[in-house]
Amino acid sequence: MKKVNMIEFYKLLLSFLFATTVMLIGCGGSSGDGSGRQTLPGENPTGPIIITGTGTSTGTGTSTGTRTGTSTGTGTGTYTGTGTGTGTDVRTPAELIVKGWSLMDEGNYGGSISYFGNVINDPTATDDQRQQALNGRGWAKVKYYNTLEGIEDFKASYQMGEKNSKAYRESVLGYALALIQATGDSNLDRAIYLLADVLALSNPTLVLGIEHTCIGVSSPEAHAMLAYAYFWRNQVELARTQIYQARADDTSTTGTVYQIYTTLIAAGL
Repeated sequence: MKKVNMIEFYKLLLSFLFATTVMLIGCGGSSGDGSGRQTLPGENPTGPIIITGTGTSTGTGTSTGTRTGTSTGTGTGTYTGTGTGTGTDVRTPAELIVKGWSLMDEGNYGGSISYFGNVINDPTATDDQRQQALNGRGWAKVKYYNTLEGIEDFKASYQMGEKNSKAYRESVLGYALALIQATGDSNLDRAIYLLADVLALSNPTLVLGIEHTCIGVSSPEAHAMLAYAYFWRNQVELARTQIYQARADDTSTTGTVYQIYTTLIAAGL
């Protein structure tokens, strides 16, 4: 009974470690707001994100200028002046997706959420573009809020079934990590299926390839998180195989893999 209680204790410790680690994954420097959520330049943490477009605009307004001309009665002439107006930043869905990832690279997760959202709500966007935008917005929410905030976007992207889309593998990864953080047997079983079967990480030597490095999850880290899920579900031998290989591939003594490895060992792995 004592051993079982210790295992449960370490499971809780792992859960806390996992939640903390995922919130720290990111692509660039940032500053904290004291609550564990990152606040970065360009973000508006207290309300909706507003993006002001830049570009050439045609506007109407009040202008001042100099008029020259000669007239008798009704005069005609020419004038030069300056006016003020409101322009609209119009981009195609493809351009909005590129901009969304560019802002992710810069650490402006709030702006990224807004750009991806524009694609999702654009009736001209293709299914592939909408899937890319859902995936991108999911990861932006992970960085801006926490992992669980991205779960619905990841799930929607995954369920679109466009397996050849470049967004598919990233959204599967994000969905699995969110399910692990949500905990619960059914969530963990689903996460194991996504990581082990859909992403084929059941092969501990498989290198997981993703397109956007700013997501911040390495292949050894993905394997370590699968080991975490295995351990939680009492699949100890599978957990051991995964974490040993992840540790061989990532020898850092400060990163996520090492932290999960040492905690699993302490838990009796």
